[in-house]
Amino acid sequence: MKPALKIVAALVSLLFLSGIGGYFYVRKMYEAPANQLQIARLPVASSFVWLADTQGTRPVAHAALLVPVVVPGCAQTCYLQFDSGAPYSLLYSHPLTALQQQYPAMRLAYTAGHDTVTDFQFGLGNGQITSRSIQVRPMGARQLPAPDSKNYLIIGTLGTDIMDGRVLLIDYARQQFRLSTAIPDSLTQRLAFVPLSFESRRVQLTPELQGKPQQLLFDTGSSAFALLTSESTWQDLAKAGAPVQAASVNSWGKKLTSYTVPSTAQLGFDNQTIPLGTVTHIEGTTFFQNVLMRFSGMGGMLGNEPFANQIIVLDVKGRRFGILQPN
Repeated sequence: MKPALKIVAALVSLLFLSGIGGYFYVRKMYEAPANQLQIARLPVASSFVWLADTQGTRPVAHAALLVPVVVPGCAQTCYLQFDSGAPYSLLYSHPLTALQQQYPAMRLAYTAGHDTVTDFQFGLGNGQITSRSIQVRPMGARQLPAPDSKNYLIIGTLGTDIMDGRVLLIDYARQQFRLSTAIPDSLTQRLAFVPLSFESRRVQLTPELQGKPQQLLFDTGSSAFALLTSESTWQDLAKAGAPVQAASVNSWGKKLTSYTVPSTAQLGFDNQTIPLGTVTHIEGTTFFQNVLMRFSGMGGMLGNEPFANQIIVLDVKGRRFGILQPN
């Protein structure tokens, strides 16, 4: 073989092997850690509240979905942001430190600067949940809100580990959150289903978009948006001539820029369709985040907004996602 051909062959082999290595590296990074949650007293029923915010000059009424929780020894109601894009639950160090100072009876197994809490317990509705080990990140408010203020005491994120092997019902219109082992018989025949994947505890749906099946990550953590997708798909789904709204977005401490535009696209769920409303793409994501989305097979991230007047059921056991228009 000629030297030039040998070099080309070597480069092709290197790229091939690098691609394989990169694939397994990304898959490893994408995997969820072992589930640490134990849940007693199912079914669990709770209300939830919306956290309002602003994006640029636009007010956002549904910026985050918060579920109230009761922590032993704490006299204030605490909240966890339910984030179906997070494969595990976690706590925020700053409010934890403030809570320990205000309520010594909490007796958390947490020391400032450490990254885990062991045997963390909290009540959700009528249920009792224990995490054998839960991660702590340096986030959150450093001061506790006054008991009579309208601010919420947000102590962490509730991830999809809460859903593992179970059924989650979210009634957006009535702001109800219900966790059980099976879909209520009264709802089964009325739901329109599409396939649901729960690989590595990430909720991926396959509704129709523009008449074609499209795999989307259901991410309540991006609840201020209807659909986050690539710039090319954003251009395809955007309403012609519609104004584009740019806004600054905070993603885990990093500033990004979102571009949102109205869309006439419809999401199809079996025999039902719902309007998408808007579509968004974001500038500032990293190369690794883009590669991660490509390897996961996702066409975008679907938020809460399209379901604002729906009841949705995430049947992890049955690998299906259902929607229902409430009576």
